[in-house]
Amino acid sequence: MPSVPGSSEPSPEPVRRAAVVTHGQTAAIAPALARLERLAARRGVELVLPPEERAKHGRPGDGEPLEGVDLAVVLGGDGTMLRALQRFLGTRVPVIGVNFGSVGFLTAIDADDLEGGLERAFSGDLKVMELATLEAEVGGLVRTAVNDVVAHSAALGRMIQLDWIVGDEGLGRLRCDGVICATPSG
Repeated sequence: MPSVPGSSEPSPEPVRRAAVVTHGQTAAIAPALARLERLAARRGVELVLPPEERAKHGRPGDGEPLEGVDLAVVLGGDGTMLRALQRFLGTRVPVIGVNFGSVGFLTAIDADDLEGGLERAFSGDLKVMELATLEAEVGGLVRTAVNDVVAHSAALGRMIQLDWIVGDEGLGRLRCDGVICATPSG
């Protein structure tokens, strides 16, 4: 799954550098990371672990810059996928997930097929799909969301007033307790 709009054509280039984002439960994900490292070594793929991943897994070094990676590999569930999609938003780096969570509707590869699925992805046999995003602006601060946006009053029992704009077209105001707007994947 990509982090920005992209082609739906298979990538013709093999992966040379891949960023790694993992689930927060280090002990549970350590065997999967070891499997990924063995596969990457066989395929000649350099794995890039950012500082927080190095610290999480007790790896030496400060971490490598994520610039120039061809793919981001997620070992986790939907929450980890959303974190990775948000991190790579706007970079044109595709994000692919191996499901080590409980739902996994955003991931493309089952945990049992880690090697087979990533072998295909590393060889360039992957299809990049565009995901819709939402933008929310509050007090001049604009945030982009991959999954959903929740707006509610900071004071319990108080209503808020929201202006709705789609594209550049104002659709009116809404007085409410709160609202949730979701992307199709959200």
